[in-house]
This record gives sequence, structure tokens and C-alpha cells, in this order.
Amino acid sequence: MENKDQTGTEEVEYSFKGMKIKFDDFKSKQNFVSGTGISIAVQIPNLYVSGIMIFGPVTLSEVLVKTLSISATVAIKSDETGYPILSMDECSLKAESYELQDRAIVNIGISQIKKLLDIYLKRKICPALKTHLNDLNKQLWCYTLKATVSEYAEFDYSLMSADISANSIEMGLKGVFNNTQQHIETPSPPPAFSLASQSTTNMFYIAVSAFTINSAFMVLHKTNVSNIRITDEMVPSVSPIRLSTTTFGAFIPQISETHPDLKLDLKVKTVKEPIIKFEQDHVILQLQSKVTAYDVQSDDTPHKLFVLDLESVASVKITVEKGVLVFDLTLEKIEGSMNGKPFKQFKKNDFLTVIMHDIVFPIIKAHLAKGFQLPGLLGSYIGKVHVINPQVKVLKDYVLIGADIQFGENTSS
Repeated sequence: MENKDQTGTEEVEYSFKGMKIKFDDFKSKQNFVSGTGISIAVQIPNLYVSGIMIFGPVTLSEVLVKTLSISATVAIKSDETGYPILSMDECSLKAESYELQDRAIVNIGISQIKKLLDIYLKRKICPALKTHLNDLNKQLWCYTLKATVSEYAEFDYSLMSADISANSIEMGLKGVFNNTQQHIETPSPPPAFSLASQSTTNMFYIAVSAFTINSAFMVLHKTNVSNIRITDEMVPSVSPIRLSTTTFGAFIPQISETHPDLKLDLKVKTVKEPIIKFEQDHVILQLQSKVTAYDVQSDDTPHKLFVLDLESVASVKITVEKGVLVFDLTLEKIEGSMNGKPFKQFKKNDFLTVIMHDIVFPIIKAHLAKGFQLPGLLGSYIGKVHVINPQVKVLKDYVLIGADIQFGENTSS
């Protein structure tokens, strides 16, 4: 660390020229400070201060500080736009002992020399820490708090609150998906919840509420992205069920009678946005859709045959793979009606079950996976920070992901 020249008067005249501060190692310890932020304690053994140091009649070239202890408190807040702000609340330092390297110096006014060195180090090191925090704030401001998911959707994770106790810091994020092309009013705010009551065994926790995922469904529904066209080529080749009037005729006989052996195209449209619900150890997805069936004539001209109204219920298993929330959907129930007349309960291998499970659900899962990348925590500025050993727990109204944090290169597979 190099510093500009400095002169002054503290009972004796002094000046510092061409000063350098050098050390090889240090130890640090961090703790939370309730209601404020983080306390940082640093111990530096064998810190060398070199240069031209003039204290009245005494001139020194180098001083060894046996142990320098630095204490600082960093406050964590957010501005009106939701950006986190780090600021230095207090900073102090203490030198355990000084050792003058020039043995020819007469021991005159040594206590005064040590006092002035204390002042010098505090004036240089504490402002340097503040400058470092300001640089970090600038880096944070370079990161947008809205992640682009696609050309029509973005994820807003602005910081809303920071509750700090003696053991942890809990940051409340906005956690809502927005339509980038038009403003859409989001559902009512989620029920308030706190992670402080949870037993903690991991270093890091993040909670994703049902509100967050349902806001993504709302964007998908309003932008018609969830509306899909299904052809026979999209049905898995191993499936014994093909997309035709013959298949539909198995449970709607009049279709195969009036339109025998014709290929079908289906247009699936969500009637309203899908809804996901979190209960204790249980996740349910509700989906209401309208299926319009077209027969494909030899001239490739589609003709509308019928419209089905379907209500599907799926259980959802949530895991984390490579930092991404993964949703595995299992169809639990599907009910339908045509022209207001309900169908019988479908069996596991019925046609509509295959369509929903093998085609519609994978499309929903693909959209979900894009939007729930777990955070990389400040990225390259402070070194790579990785989420490892994630564990998922489903609670009332939200899913809790606990993980450990690895600093530096990620060596996990």
C-alpha cells in the first residue's frame, strides 16, 4: 500500500514521505451486528511501515508493527430503488507494539512517535477500507436487479428489506416476474414469512414463494406463450397411442364414426393462468386448459372437429440440479368435458394422459427451469461464489432451499 506525503503537527512537527505499508498475511473474523450489518476484525502480524519518517529531530526509515488489529462495522441497507448499499459505520485500529528498525536512533520521544504512527495508520487504513466499500457499491450498481428470462419476461429481485440479528441476515427480495411488453398487475402480495424460525444447518438459505412462481405463470398466460400446437410427430415414438380420430374414438365413439381414421392436430390454450400451491411436504399444480381438435385432410386443410375443456392436477417434486430449480410433474388427475358433458375418469395410459404428461408438462417444466437459476452471489468481483450441496424442503406457501457456499473455483461435479 503506497500513500501520499503527509505533514502535520501533534505537539511535535512530523512528516511522511514516500510511505509504503507492507504485510504478508492476515487473519480475519466476521460477525453479524443486530440491526446494523457485519463486524469485521482483522489481525495483521508483522506489518512494515517504510519510507522517510521525520519526527522533530528523529528520522526513521522503517518501523515493524508486531501486530496490528483493525475493527470495523459495515452497515447493510437498501436505497429507494432496491439496490443494496454498504457503508462504514465505524473503524478503529490498535498496534500491539512498534519495533524501530534503525538501531542508531536515540530513544527520544518514543511514546510520541508511536502516537503519531497510530494516527497515521488510522488515517490511511480506515479510508482505504471505505474506498474499497465504495468500489464494491459501484460494482453492485453495475448489476441490474432484473434478470431477463426471455423476450417477454424478466425477474425482479430488488432488495426490499434486510433484517439482521446476532446470528444471521435475512434479506427480503421482491421476487416477481414481469411482462416486458405490457404492464400486468400481479396477484395479491404473498403471505409474510420469516426464515428465522427455521432450524439452520446450512450456510445459506433462499426461499421461493408460490407467489413468485404464480407470477411467472401469469406472464406465460397473458403473453400466450403457454398456448401450444401439438401434432402427431410430437407424440413420443414409443407411445402406442397416436394423434388420430381412431384414438379419440376409444372414449368419444361418435368422432371415429363421423371422421374415420384421420390425423389430428391439437391446439392447447390455458383458460387461466396455472396455479401452484405449497403445502407442508406437498406441491400441487392446477391447470385449466381448452383443447381444440382439428382433422387434417389430404390437402392439409384443417377442419375444427370439437373442443375439450380439461382440468388437470399434478403433484410436483422440486430438486436442485447445477444451481437450477427442477420441477418434476406427475399427473394425478385429469377431468374433461365436451359441450358441457363430462367424460369418465381417464386411466393411466389414456390418450389425453399421454398428451398432458409427455408433451404439455415438459413444455411447462422448460419454462419453469429458465426462470429459477439460483443466485451466483455477486459473481466475478469478489471471486466466484458457488451454491453447493443444496437441499429442498417444502413448507406452507414457500419452498426452502438450504445450501453451503464455496468460494473460489467450483471443484464439485
